[in-house]
Amino acid sequence: MGNNESRTQILTRNIFVFGLATIISQLITFILTPIYTRYFTPQEFGIFSLTTMAISIISPLCMIGTSDALFRLYFDKDDLLYRKELISTGLKLVIYIASSVLIIFFIFRKPITIRYLGNIKYLDYIILGIIIIFFRNITSITNSIIRMENNRKKIVQITLIQSVVTLLFNLLFIVVMHKDMRFILITNVINLIILFFITSEYGRKYLNFSDFRINKNISKEIIRYGLPLTPVFIGYWILSAGDKLILNYIYDTSAVGLYSVGMKLASIMILFQSIFAQGWHFFSFFTMRDNDASRVYGKIFDLAVFTGISIVTVLLFYGDFIFKILFSQIYYKAWVVSPILCLGPVIMVLKWIVGIGTSIKKKTYLSTIGIFLAAITNIILNFLFIPKYYLMGAAIATLISYVVMLIFDILIVCPLFNVDFNKKRIIIISSILFSSYIIKYRFLENKLLLSTIFLFIYIAIYSILNRDLIKEIYMKIIFS
Repeated sequence: MGNNESRTQILTRNIFVFGLATIISQLITFILTPIYTRYFTPQEFGIFSLTTMAISIISPLCMIGTSDALFRLYFDKDDLLYRKELISTGLKLVIYIASSVLIIFFIFRKPITIRYLGNIKYLDYIILGIIIIFFRNITSITNSIIRMENNRKKIVQITLIQSVVTLLFNLLFIVVMHKDMRFILITNVINLIILFFITSEYGRKYLNFSDFRINKNISKEIIRYGLPLTPVFIGYWILSAGDKLILNYIYDTSAVGLYSVGMKLASIMILFQSIFAQGWHFFSFFTMRDNDASRVYGKIFDLAVFTGISIVTVLLFYGDFIFKILFSQIYYKAWVVSPILCLGPVIMVLKWIVGIGTSIKKKTYLSTIGIFLAAITNIILNFLFIPKYYLMGAAIATLISYVVMLIFDILIVCPLFNVDFNKKRIIIISSILFSSYIIKYRFLENKLLLSTIFLFIYIAIYSILNRDLIKEIYMKIIFS
């Protein structure tokens, strides 16, 4: 990052460069998903999804919030020796904890396979999951170095390498060699090993392996900041995986497979979330001491609402047609959950903005309370809605739990560090968005022309409501 970059340049360049890298990565996944639906059944998708869900919860538990703690503490002192000791301590901490936990999982791999996946023939999925967790946690630390230094060029290079590896190996294994979904996990392992070698070489100046002892004072700082975030990761996992687990409990792995494919269209909005995260994480800490940070964060919030809701509206009115074109016919009925699940990542972005006070003031326990309130809501509503509404019930339960989380942050967390956003406008836009869902689901399924007309009407309404924001952005572009 150049020292002469303004705040606007830092945020926009980060979002553009990191966003480009994220788009490339997610595009590969989006290309491969239609291929998978033509080679694998919903049941196979279900087993694969359950495996990746297990990885997504065990991995952050073994991290105890270390990566987030390093990113925050890195900015406390502009001292190379301190930063070297900080990152080396964090990496050793992660290696020791992950190794201890995963050895236990490996010892009990057979009963875990039978209990969780239902058949010992899926043992390889559990073993591969253990390997992925270990390398994912290590690389999360080494990769953080690049993010902390805001090295955009290196992140794009790494993303391109990983994307090419993912595409080539998956096409080789699935299309050419006709292998099963275990080989998608094997590709993941290959990618993580490559990432480890690249990032550890880059961050060598921060890594010290001459001494395997852990700095007690720094490790206490890391744990003090990161440990309260660990329950947050559990809560996030419940939000992202609870619906699929309860679907599997009430129905079967085929239901999980259908729902997982329904989530693939929503992955476009996860792309929106990821792009924002890449720019926001560095920007928020870099500018948190600025006098007008409250106003700036509020403008970013309003912009995130406008951009996110506009993209969701496009996916809502064209979701059914996208599913018909991309996916096998047996997965078509899953399209109805996609527009609802698309809202989750948008709400998460808004939560990050209004909830920035927990990080700035180092009161991460509030994040734990908010996310667990949402997680409990998620579990209760999934058990109530899924038996009655099937896939749609799972999607609605998940959406409501995200809304609960955002409301908590607005009411409880935002006062820690006021984010000056337009509260009245978000209520109006939410009401209008709700009406668009009713119209699409009740009257416009498989009606392309009418869907297009209503899409333009709703986008026009959102643009009128945000005309002041659009004008301000336009003026900034012109004068810059």
